[in-house]
Amino acid sequence: MGKKRFFDDRLKYLSFIQNTGEKKAISEKIYPYISGLSQNKSYLRILDAGTGDGTIKSNVIKSFHKYHPYTSLLITGKEISYEDLKNTLEKMPDRFAEHPNLLVTMTNVKFSELGLVESSTKIKDKKIKQFNLILDSDNSFDFNSQISGTLLGNFIKKNWGIEIDDRGRTSYSNPCIIRIYRKDNEKYLKSFLKNDYKNNNYDLIIASQAYRAAASVKVKVNNVIGPLMRLLNKSGRLLVTHSSGGDSVQKVLKIAFKDKEAFPNNAKDIIEYLKNNPFGENNIYSFSKPISYYFKFKKAPDQTVTELFGHNTDAKWANILYVGQIPEKDIQILEKNQRMHNKVRRTIDASGAIQFKNELFSITKKR
Repeated sequence: MGKKRFFDDRLKYLSFIQNTGEKKAISEKIYPYISGLSQNKSYLRILDAGTGDGTIKSNVIKSFHKYHPYTSLLITGKEISYEDLKNTLEKMPDRFAEHPNLLVTMTNVKFSELGLVESSTKIKDKKIKQFNLILDSDNSFDFNSQISGTLLGNFIKKNWGIEIDDRGRTSYSNPCIIRIYRKDNEKYLKSFLKNDYKNNNYDLIIASQAYRAAASVKVKVNNVIGPLMRLLNKSGRLLVTHSSGGDSVQKVLKIAFKDKEAFPNNAKDIIEYLKNNPFGENNIYSFSKPISYYFKFKKAPDQTVTELFGHNTDAKWANILYVGQIPEKDIQILEKNQRMHNKVRRTIDASGAIQFKNELFSITKKR
């Protein structure tokens, strides 16, 4: 499979999402944008540009139903991970029961290919593998049986693989697209299943932790933000949120890895770069002022060993390493230095509550 990359470590990812309140914090920042979507359209299109375990996508659909209960929701999720695809799909049966006029699409293609996957048969000479699952019932129990059934499961096992080249870059084995919708709502959604996708522009795009914090601004814009900007419709909005450390997190990382800067640029740097290096017709976009928000490590009861990484100090250390995206080789070098490792642990213990910091900003297409 090629060399292992830090952010492919499932255990550290699971520890972070279970031991922190990040998913809840991100969702709460998104809700006002859901409520602010147009009330005058028969359908709205949303893209979750990296679903992870599906928590945020599920929360988006819940909030959409609260504010737009009679509007068709066409929501696409991008996710290359086989495990996260399964986790996301497992959260969908209840959403179809609550919001019948729902079309859920999942794809594994790259950011730059999202505008092609709906309307093409091939991407880079690879045939797009397609699967439509039409749910034939009206309750979440039956929906769950069908979504977790053999037909879709076999399609995913056969096609939703990954390839890693000798430079450690991950890509799909096959470009794939899965569409799921209710049979009793097909008449409202049929026009969106096969067309030339002139409406392949989104009302809202959510890019949550869609790139490495340590990547350069140029890489973040060229590989992620720029391609997503091009998918917005008129008045469409791209929400970008990413890790920016936090005082307690950066203090620990600076002691442990004094020569590394885990968060070398911020939202303001990205916006300034976009203004000075237009990605297409930059004058048609407006940029919000970045905001910071925080979430904490969720402390287990005293004397309790957590299921992941043991006691609180170990779990905090694992979560700090995850958010800092520290390579495994650097972690091993640090942990072999007993004196330095003990110093890091003492710093974590003395920090008390570990608070993580994220930034959020939006890009709106004006015309």
